[in-house]
Amino acid sequence: MSRLAQQGWDLFPTAIAPSSLDALRDTAFTEGEAGTRCRLDLPVVRHIVIQLRRELAAAGRLPDNAPAIQAIAFDKTPGSNWKVTWHQDVMFPFARPVTTAGFDLPSKKDGVDYARPPRAIVENLLAVRLHIDDCDDANGPLRVAPASHLLGILKSTAIPAALENCGEHVCLARRGEALLMKPLTLHASSPAVSPRHRRVLHVVYYAGPALTEESWYRTV
Repeated sequence: MSRLAQQGWDLFPTAIAPSSLDALRDTAFTEGEAGTRCRLDLPVVRHIVIQLRRELAAAGRLPDNAPAIQAIAFDKTPGSNWKVTWHQDVMFPFARPVTTAGFDLPSKKDGVDYARPPRAIVENLLAVRLHIDDCDDANGPLRVAPASHLLGILKSTAIPAALENCGEHVCLARRGEALLMKPLTLHASSPAVSPRHRRVLHVVYYAGPALTEESWYRTV
C-alpha cells in the first residue's frame, strides 16, 4: 500500500518547468492576500492542472480522466502570516445550491455555492499542493496527522483524540515539488518564524464516479 493510502499524504517530484512556476507566481496570486479561490478560470492554472494530472496519471497516482474541481492560491508573507488550526477539508464548490441528501452544510463564499459532500465522494478527492517557493521549517510549513484520513469525517470535539493517536508530521518541500494529500487528513500550519513568500497552488482532483445529482462549480 502506498504512503498516500496509508498515511494520507506523500511528496511528488513534478517536472513542471521553472518558467511555468514563474508564470503561476506572477498570475495566480494576489499580493497581500492569504488565499485566492476559483483559480481554475485562469489559463496558466488550467495549463498546470492538465500537466499535473498527466504526470500523476503516468505515475499511477490518479486516473487520467480525473477532473480538477478546485484551485486555490495560498501565500504567507510578513503582511499575511496566518495560522491554520487542525482541520479536515470537507467543503467544496458546486454549480448551484445543493439539494441532494448527504450533501450538507450549504453556504456561499464570494458568491460561489459550497457544501460538504458525502464521505464516499470526499474520499475520492485528492489535493495536490504545488510549491512555487521552497517551504522549510521557518516559513510555516503544513503539518499533517498521519493516517487520520482513515477516521472519516470528524467532529471538532474528536480532533484532539485523533491527534493524540496519530501524532504529526511536518511537510517540507522544495520549489516545484507537490504535496499530495487526502482531504480528510487532519492538517494545520503555524505562522512563519521567518516570514517570506510561501506560495502554494492547491488543486483538488476528483477520482470517483461522475456525479449525477449535483455538479461541481468548475472542472478542468
